[in-house]
Amino acid sequence: MGRPFVTGRINFTAEAERQLNELDDWITKAASADTARRFVSAVLEHIDGILAFPLAGRARDDVRPGMRVTTLKKRTLVAYEVDAKSGELVVNILGVFHGGQNWETAFGEDWVDPNGG
Repeated sequence: MGRPFVTGRINFTAEAERQLNELDDWITKAASADTARRFVSAVLEHIDGILAFPLAGRARDDVRPGMRVTTLKKRTLVAYEVDAKSGELVVNILGVFHGGQNWETAFGEDWVDPNGG
């Protein structure tokens, strides 16, 4: 059984990229660079899977309109939104949170979407 063929693209906000880099740095210091590489690769694979089932994540319109969340290994949360208005599926990764970080607060009133959304 293969993965569904899906066309689309994934965009990372600057904040999500920063969070992934910080997660990599933290795991490298706490364990090893190899462990960090494997974990971050697993997160990126999980994110790639969102293209196959973009609406599978839990809707969190109460936090931010149009936002969905999905988790990896119960400890890593990916916040994203789906945009298909142009006819192309675009998944915008808004944030990657790990280990009980207060992700809902991160999307409070002061949060500014760098992509203008």
